[in-house]
Amino acid sequence: MNRKRAREITNTAWEKLRPFLAHETEESGEDWVQRYCPNVEEVDKYFWGSRDRFAMLLQLLSNNLHSGASILDAGAGYGIQPAVLKTAGFQTFASDIYEGNQLYEPLGIEYKRWHLEAEAAPFPDNAFDAVVLSQTIEHFTYSPRKPLEEMLRITKPGGYLLIDAPNIAAFRNVSRLLRGKSIHWNLKKHYLEQEPSITDGIPYYDRHNHEYAMQDFHDIAAHFGLEMVASGYYSPRNWKMKSRFANTASYLRDMVPHWRKGLYAMFRLPA
Repeated sequence: MNRKRAREITNTAWEKLRPFLAHETEESGEDWVQRYCPNVEEVDKYFWGSRDRFAMLLQLLSNNLHSGASILDAGAGYGIQPAVLKTAGFQTFASDIYEGNQLYEPLGIEYKRWHLEAEAAPFPDNAFDAVVLSQTIEHFTYSPRKPLEEMLRITKPGGYLLIDAPNIAAFRNVSRLLRGKSIHWNLKKHYLEQEPSITDGIPYYDRHNHEYAMQDFHDIAAHFGLEMVASGYYSPRNWKMKSRFANTASYLRDMVPHWRKGLYAMFRLPA
């Protein structure tokens, strides 16, 4: 699958999913989407700012897995990536920290609640051909070791683990450090005032707790005995909501790969 086709499928998936998000945010009151996102227009902005990333992950999976392969999106958020995978013909599953999610049922996607850091995965051994951990690992309050162990347990031998995360060496971070600014989330809001969620007496914080460099992904591969079959850096382009000048300027900046916004790695388990 080429990137153009992956973008087309991603657009189609968003057209399918968006009406359900709009319904949930307007009518569901205390639904998880209502708490997580105040209105569907905010999710629109998120989608168009991340569409290239969704398409990139789809392309990686499509070029390494057979049609109809089983894929779990662990930490599925708004449900966009699962919708993309389902539209592409994969047998798709989703999980997140939230209780039952009615967005997935009409799309034919099975959802199970899973607090990745605090709980064992609610799936049997060797359940999936691939597990996707997209823009989630950086939110782990503590070590990613236990969550990754669970993801590997539920992945079939010879299957894949695909991770993408913010790049700590991104130009934005380098620029902020050079100007004497912090690269972390707002101290007042996310560190001083934020109340953690408590599970089994242990506090967990919803913020970026550890952004990643490519060396971290190599360390993950070495620790768990995985083969890194693909890796790289990326910066999504928001052609719908940003000016051509802004996107062109970003493109020139991103000619230095390790200054790009995000990075990814696709790992294969031993057969």
